Amino acid sequence: MRWNALARVLLLGFGIVVALLMTVSAQAQNPDRAFGGLGSESDAPIRIDADRLDVFDRENRAVYAGNVVAVQGDTTIRCAELTIHFERNPTGGGGDDAGDAIRRIECAGPVTILSEDQVATGDQAVYDRASGQMVISGNVALSQGRNVTRGERLVYDIDRGVANVESGGTQRVRGLFVPGGADE
Repeated sequence: MRWNALARVLLLGFGIVVALLMTVSAQAQNPDRAFGGLGSESDAPIRIDADRLDVFDRENRAVYAGNVVAVQGDTTIRCAELTIHFERNPTGGGGDDAGDAIRRIECAGPVTILSEDQVATGDQAVYDRASGQMVISGNVALSQGRNVTRGERLVYDIDRGVANVESGGTQRVRGLFVPGGADE
């Protein structure tokens, strides 16, 4: 097994998912203010703790499972399971990891993303590179201080920089904004 190459791919992929989740939360909650953590500390080391790491090299997949906690700077992600799907460049090339790329990242929940005074939660989060979208779904809540936005699904189009919070079934998107509530 090419452990060094796979480890680099896993860390790169996890950095991508964390950065995207932070961007989603920032855009949906307050587009004029950068979400703390990864946006400003992308060179900071990433620490991932989990009960188990399973690498399925032939399937181009790695799974961190059980009480997953990932930390970079002021940003923390907690989830039950983090799965990274990657693809290898069939033409090969230079080194062991030449051409390896993240295809899809899944966080199974509950998923909680904490950064400074902002929190995003949902039942799951998925980043799909081909579509350029990050989706947080199931009981989505974005909060900053006492301000809260809730919906069933949050879709963030990375290329366009557009975030949409969607309702589900008979539920509607709900927002509670308290004057000065973001400062608490």
